Amino acid sequence: MLQTVYFNSRISRYPGIARLALVLILFAAIAQFASFGLIQAHVISFYGAQPEDISFAFQVTYAGIITTLPLQFRLLRYFNTRSYLLVALLTGILLNTGCLFVHDLLVFSVLRFFTGVITCIIAGCMLIVIFSTLPEAKKTLVGTSLFFSLILTSGTLLGLLSSRVVVRTDWTALYYALIGLQLMAMLLCLLIFRPVAIMKPYPLYQLDWTGVALFMFASSATAFVMIYGPKRYWMQDPLILYTSIAAAVLLVLFLFRQASLKRPLIDLRVFRHGKFIFGLLLLLLFYGVRDSLNLLYGYAAGILGWSAADVANAGLYNVAGVIIATFIAVKLILLRKQLLPLLLLTGFALMCCYHIWVYERLTPDLSLHELRIPILLQGVGCGLLFVPVTVFCLVQLPPGTGMTGIVVCSYARFIAVLNSIAGFYTLQLHYNQQFKLSFLAKLIPENALLLQRTELYKSALAARGAAPDAAAGISGMLVAKATAVQSQLLGIRAIFLLAAGLMVLAFIALLLFAVINKRLQK
Repeated sequence: MLQTVYFNSRISRYPGIARLALVLILFAAIAQFASFGLIQAHVISFYGAQPEDISFAFQVTYAGIITTLPLQFRLLRYFNTRSYLLVALLTGILLNTGCLFVHDLLVFSVLRFFTGVITCIIAGCMLIVIFSTLPEAKKTLVGTSLFFSLILTSGTLLGLLSSRVVVRTDWTALYYALIGLQLMAMLLCLLIFRPVAIMKPYPLYQLDWTGVALFMFASSATAFVMIYGPKRYWMQDPLILYTSIAAAVLLVLFLFRQASLKRPLIDLRVFRHGKFIFGLLLLLLFYGVRDSLNLLYGYAAGILGWSAADVANAGLYNVAGVIIATFIAVKLILLRKQLLPLLLLTGFALMCCYHIWVYERLTPDLSLHELRIPILLQGVGCGLLFVPVTVFCLVQLPPGTGMTGIVVCSYARFIAVLNSIAGFYTLQLHYNQQFKLSFLAKLIPENALLLQRTELYKSALAARGAAPDAAAGISGMLVAKATAVQSQLLGIRAIFLLAAGLMVLAFIALLLFAVINKRLQK
């Protein structure tokens, strides 16, 4: 029988069904966050927006999650779990209904922020409840792996659903599917949770609402700067400059407040532990580099001409790799915790191999059969890194720090994702321009290869009935298009080579850390 204060007596007899219900409720919550990750082109056309506008709406949702997360662990100990979840799910339904009829991007971004708040409330509840269903020795590792693995794979799983929706109807019909998931989650909450709490509520006193407000505006401003900054030439734009100053001031005020309060949102003493900081650096590096997969998806959609459904189907190989590798990682850590460094080394080695594979093999005519190998390899590498690197961070902290470790790791993930968005965009601009100028320098009338390709295009167009003047003009356009495609491919290859180098540095740093740590223990 499942011994927990959250479930009613009927469901407590069936722990497997209870855990499955928790996973479904968690999925319903995360689905709001990752709902349009792989169909952004449809969302962009609906709002008449730029890609960065949708990226901001997506990331401001995560800002809502990390703003609420430290507060959530206190709120859960005060409110009855079932009532708390039902109100959160009902609010989520109202937010999704609002998104159905909103066409203003500013209002949409505000709704997305509060969607992040609701996602955090539900997901935070599920994290705590999942912990309560597991043995003490396994709850942190197994609960964290289940929770974060679903977060890691939900984007692709939701992308598969989204791609099916946009093929058959307007993309906004996706919100009806999300509302259906939330109604299912409400029914599950009614069936499995106790109607009345049996534990004494923990008083809600000295909650740092000022700190919450400071962090809310600081994180949103940071997301704005990192997403719009590359498009506006950073500090050359007054809006980016002033927003950067505001974000820095708000962040400093937030940290000062946390250092001075008796009951802060986060315990800043965690930063006194060098091993924890080293783990955070690994987490930042891993999350910053793992999003290179989005470049591969963009290449498949933009150059190979894949639909959203094709991209989502390719992403299933990544999901399979993540699930298989996470299961292996958890089993090995439970068997022997000393295997944690080996898992990290293996994961970074596989990520390096994935980036080198793409660097060596990327061409304008790759098929799904060829791309599934690196996509699967990236999933396996992520699965061997995601849970181990999070556990590596958390085990370096003393028990007295509470949930601060998880909160700070979430902050690090937010920063890493924003950095990857800005970094990959800037690197693409730099390398594309560099290779394009290199090509243009060689496109002179005396270039035999240029003459050969131009004549080939002219002959093909003439064979289809094009006039000589028209054939000459179109062949020039085709040469320009081929040059742009090659510049983009070479730019992506250069980024993947750089990422492979970073993975090698992480591998070496881990080796040095293991050697130094072993000597210190002696």
